[in-house]
Amino acid sequence: MSTGRDRPSPGPITTNPVTTPAEARAFLHLPANLGGAAAGWGVALHYDTARFFNPGFNGYLADHRVARWLAHRDGRPEGQPVGRIAAAHRPGAPGGTFGFLALEQDPAILAALLAAALGWLRAQGATQATGPFNLSINHEAGAQLSHFDRPPMIRMPRTPPWLPAMLSAAGLTPAQDVIARTLPLATEPHTARFAPLLARWPGRAGLRLRPLDPRRYASDIALFTRLFNAAWAQNWGAEPVGPAEAQTIARVMRPLTRAGAILFAEWQGEPIGVASIIPNLDEATAPLNGRLLPFGWARVARLMLTGRSRTGRLPVIGIAPAWRHHPAGAMALGLLLQGCIAAARARGWQELEISWVLPQNLAMQQTCDRLGAPETGRWRLWQTALAST
Repeated sequence: MSTGRDRPSPGPITTNPVTTPAEARAFLHLPANLGGAAAGWGVALHYDTARFFNPGFNGYLADHRVARWLAHRDGRPEGQPVGRIAAAHRPGAPGGTFGFLALEQDPAILAALLAAALGWLRAQGATQATGPFNLSINHEAGAQLSHFDRPPMIRMPRTPPWLPAMLSAAGLTPAQDVIARTLPLATEPHTARFAPLLARWPGRAGLRLRPLDPRRYASDIALFTRLFNAAWAQNWGAEPVGPAEAQTIARVMRPLTRAGAILFAEWQGEPIGVASIIPNLDEATAPLNGRLLPFGWARVARLMLTGRSRTGRLPVIGIAPAWRHHPAGAMALGLLLQGCIAAARARGWQELEISWVLPQNLAMQQTCDRLGAPETGRWRLWQTALAST
């Protein structure tokens, strides 16, 4: 088993696209085979990673092209790749993405993987590449820069400390950081502060918080998608969720609506804000090294049925742009946050990670400062121009 340490390259590195079931399995298993958590790599459940590349499941693939590659080193057995990468592009879009990186600590491997992925993106017509993403900014984003001692959090990447410097040394340009900030629920001040503010606000009768309604699940998920797309449209790198991908979100979120929560804020009957919380499924899956069998499924099922975990994540909280500078928008944000905290406490969570947040999102950074939610993680993304051939 590789440990990911530096080692001399006894021969050239070659890459090949993933085209066979055996290569797809090797792609899935590579982070574990590199040493997993001991080598700094997060190991997602194999079946979960496989779903990203399944057109029958992942609606993102309906309007994006995706390719994968494995890297091999001469002298190593054919079935033991030393790296992997994926790339994604929407036809006609100027930019594409690369991600799903996992590799031994060797710049030659990274160079070969990037050459394959960036060359493919260039051939698709992309003029810029950004990453690492799995597969887009709406999923896992970045290479980890800090807080490597923190336990893993669902859908937040775990990568080795050496990877950022290697990406920069490969000629990529740092483009954006994203931040996690964590709220200790035992000491959070928001609930006590917000209740009297809401009680004194003249418009309180017109403001309502409601959970997703299981009886109208499809329409509420469609509403969630519309509000998400509107609230995030002006963010760096924003990519709207399309109709086919929204159907995938509906399938993925259904079991999480019991373990977590989706909340809507309505002002005079109009939905103007949305938030969601999810339990930290990685508490159950991290020890499994990617495998649900023979007994891992029981750990996962228990958490999904009860929502009971030590930590959870707040990945979505936003207000529609038209209401951001209106008193109703400010109060709706406070009400959504209050509802998320209450739901997290009801599930026995001790910490709520707010992630990710852009450094330039001063309003959210200041909110986290007032909450007493310190920075607990930072990830970086890189870009490069793709010269035409």
